[in-house]
Amino acid sequence: MSPIQVLIRKELKVEFRSLQGLVASAMLSFMILMSLRFSVVDSIILQNSGILWASILLTGLGLVTHISTRESERGTVDLLKLAPITRYQLFLGRMVGSLVLLWILSTITLVIYVILFGNPFAENLLLAYLIVLIGCTGLSAVGTLAASSATPLHGGWMITSLFAIPILLFTVIEAAIRSTDSLITGSSDFELAFMLLIMYNVAFVTGGAWLSEISD
Repeated sequence: MSPIQVLIRKELKVEFRSLQGLVASAMLSFMILMSLRFSVVDSIILQNSGILWASILLTGLGLVTHISTRESERGTVDLLKLAPITRYQLFLGRMVGSLVLLWILSTITLVIYVILFGNPFAENLLLAYLIVLIGCTGLSAVGTLAASSATPLHGGWMITSLFAIPILLFTVIEAAIRSTDSLITGSSDFELAFMLLIMYNVAFVTGGAWLSEISD
């Protein structure tokens, strides 16, 4: 078994043992969508997938930060740095482990979204779900890199958000919203937006691995 696979199993085993971060993030997602459902009256906004992605972004970053904070408090990261494993393997293992948890969280979020707001994607719901899963890749990469740097500091979640949200908003999240919105409106922009989403994800994963390798 490769070091990356070992790290992924460790991440999932620790989280599934208590489900603390996943349950808290799912509850936050429900509260965000519920509050927006009954506070926003503009039908155009309600039929826009931006509401879905706002919830995924905020709760997803919270979950990734929770995972990094837990590892920092237990000294897990320091121990892993002493192990015979490269920095990029450490990054990829933590990122993929967080990604699997983000997939679970985003699935719950999408289900809540469809229940509260209806199914604006109609027969394209499965394709929208695929876009959500792909979008979580970039979120996990940027979130893991930001949280790894911020969690040793006081107010780790806030610092992570200040760093990650601006980057994600104008790249992964924007492309993801354009992709899912095009499914709702039937726009011809889907192919371009989807390709941009793929490119951003590849760039962030490879960039995160490279930055983690050259950093201490």
